[in-house]
Amino acid sequence: MKGRIICILALLWGAVGLHPAQAAVYRWVDADGRTQFGDRPPPDRPAEELQLRRRPAPGRDAAPATEEQRRELRQKMLDAYRDEREEKRRAREKRAAEEARRKLACVEAKNRVREYESAAGLYQLQPDGTRRFLSDAEFRVSLQRARDEVKRLCRQGG
Repeated sequence: MKGRIICILALLWGAVGLHPAQAAVYRWVDADGRTQFGDRPPPDRPAEELQLRRRPAPGRDAAPATEEQRRELRQKMLDAYRDEREEKRRAREKRAAEEARRKLACVEAKNRVREYESAAGLYQLQPDGTRRFLSDAEFRVSLQRARDEVKRLCRQGG
């Protein structure tokens, strides 16, 4: 984003150099007695050409005067472009890694549902190493949780 702003500013700065520094502005009074302003005087009325002072744009220095200043400005723009590209690359890599983790978790959740559906029963391993088999109600709750996990993780057809 920062790089785009710098690019746009540089293009605008270059375009300003192609146009006259300041266009004429005229002031006149129309038939209804109202003061009007325009870039061309009316053909049927006397108009006064206004001398407007041009203010520098806030936060902008004068155009680079030397080749060294132009080189520095060009280098800053190139650095900003490089930083923007790097930031976008990192964001893409992060999204790809997150998507890969989600897809792996989706496959694992689907496998868990298949195991639950084909199992004669489920058990919980107790601290003493014995197994406590789940009741039918507990089994149905565990199976539903596994199916919900598949829906959540495999939402994009993974």
